[in-house]
Amino acid sequence: MSDGITKRWVDGATCSERDWDAIDQKLAARGWMSLNRQTSRVLLAEKDGRIVGLTCLQLVPHTEPLLVDRSEYATGLAEELADEMQAFLVECHVRGYMAVCEHPAAVRLCEARGMVKVHHPVYVTVSGAK
Repeated sequence: MSDGITKRWVDGATCSERDWDAIDQKLAARGWMSLNRQTSRVLLAEKDGRIVGLTCLQLVPHTEPLLVDRSEYATGLAEELADEMQAFLVECHVRGYMAVCEHPAAVRLCEARGMVKVHHPVYVTVSGAK
């Protein structure tokens, strides 16, 4: 362990305003979205009373998979489903959401709704997979 660094977990829903503001400032300084306080747990690394590192467990909505039978491709059903999902997310005041696109049509649906492509590696673990 790094010399003089302590670690502690904080739950967004129960941590102090001071802690939450410090976490939020760290994220904002990098242009990252704020965490959802009700659905996040943060492991803080602190030295001399200041945060020198953190990692988060957070819930971020995913809007996939989107499945439409090939026979319905030309009907606009995919667009209708995407529009209704987006309206629901706006109604719920989500702070952001993600979609993994495995098909060029999904890319077009996302981009048409103002989503931007992530240019960073994304990794996944599937429990039970070998």
